[in-house]
Amino acid sequence: MLDFIKHLSADEQRIVAQSPIYVSLLIAGADGHFDTDEKRRIVELIHIKTITERYELRSLYKHLNLNAQEQIRNMISSLPENTDERNIYLSELIARLNEIFPKLEGSFAVQLYSSLRQFAVYISTADGGWWGISAVSDAEKAFVKLPMLNAPAHS
Repeated sequence: MLDFIKHLSADEQRIVAQSPIYVSLLIAGADGHFDTDEKRRIVELIHIKTITERYELRSLYKHLNLNAQEQIRNMISSLPENTDERNIYLSELIARLNEIFPKLEGSFAVQLYSSLRQFAVYISTADGGWWGISAVSDAEKAFVKLPMLNAPAHS
């Protein structure tokens, strides 16, 4: 498993390891459906982050990259179909990171938080709109800044 989270409980490890997918699905599905372009963008972004992220996070994204499409497909099929219920469910999962951040090494927690916020922005613009205008739906705007997530303290 990932060295930076091996001291956490199995449930906490799962939440940290899956957090980029939780964030992605919250944003991608906020408008009521999961667009093919958004799902493709999630997989692409996970792959890109295996190269571009700092070492600590790179291993998390490499772990996700092994079977990202399958994880996304399985997770979507297990989520509530009702948009509001799904958004609440995913928001609550993401909010659990607030309890986990203090248990993580400070710089890793800060990097993860920053990476998740970047993920939310990238996924929200996946539809593109017309030349990027109106690319982020109103439903996505409510979640794109991840209001349920508190910035971890720097250490």
